[in-house]
Amino acid sequence: MSTAKVYQNVSIGQLLDWSKHNPNRGHSLAPIRIQQTVEAKNDLGTSMEPLFLPSYSSVPVPNMLGIIAWIRDPMFADATTAVRSTIIRELATTLQTECDTLQGSPFARKRRRVHDGIGSVLHGRPVKEEDWKDIYSSLAHLTGVHFVFVRDAKGVEEDKEDRPEELLGASKGSISFSTEPSTWDREKPVWIVDYKARWIAVSEEEGETRDILLSWLGDAEKGGWIVDWPVIEDTKEAIIRELCDDCSWRPIDAKLLKAELAKRLGRLRTIRALSSRYE
Repeated sequence: MSTAKVYQNVSIGQLLDWSKHNPNRGHSLAPIRIQQTVEAKNDLGTSMEPLFLPSYSSVPVPNMLGIIAWIRDPMFADATTAVRSTIIRELATTLQTECDTLQGSPFARKRRRVHDGIGSVLHGRPVKEEDWKDIYSSLAHLTGVHFVFVRDAKGVEEDKEDRPEELLGASKGSISFSTEPSTWDREKPVWIVDYKARWIAVSEEEGETRDILLSWLGDAEKGGWIVDWPVIEDTKEAIIRELCDDCSWRPIDAKLLKAELAKRLGRLRTIRALSSRYE
């Protein structure tokens, strides 16, 4: 047989009197720390003249999601740190949902990796080096852009905190592409970004970045930067047949190793794709 609970009304005075005898009355909760997901600074950027881009500035961003936010959300550039954090959190959720649309794309088999990678970037967890470019390039695909990656030889380690002015031109590195430029959709914009997602290049002049890519890549190569031209996957015979159509081809070149010829063809295709005569 259950016993019914009996409730007793008490006065405020009684409660106050009891509180004086509470042995824990001197205890208090630890202060609640509010930690923002993103540490962003209002920065007008650093001139990219050392990287042969005098009309561009490298604008700091907090991470890979910050680069996508800069491109997708017009409010992000001028937002406060708190607002930027909110934008990035909401963007991460949107991008994870959009991962389903990677079906049928070159990144179809990497959807789960990209989905989990977005969460890692959001929460500041490390991303494996072998997954980094796949996630970065997939985000470009989801955003409808193409990326040209700049990877400086200085400060590429995960624990480096160098600012852009300490990186650009300080040491030569490499330039690469999110996907093979010969496959790029001509309607999609091209953005130059830091491979470690510390900055995005913003032009001070009108015009498309695509229009200056060829001359810039040439200047960068002359200045000591390495351009990682795409390596074409095909048989040596097929590669040679395509290279024979180029005016610089010599019969003796057929004796070169397949790996060298595959990169040479990747360079040729990239130049053709970016050349104005193919507009």
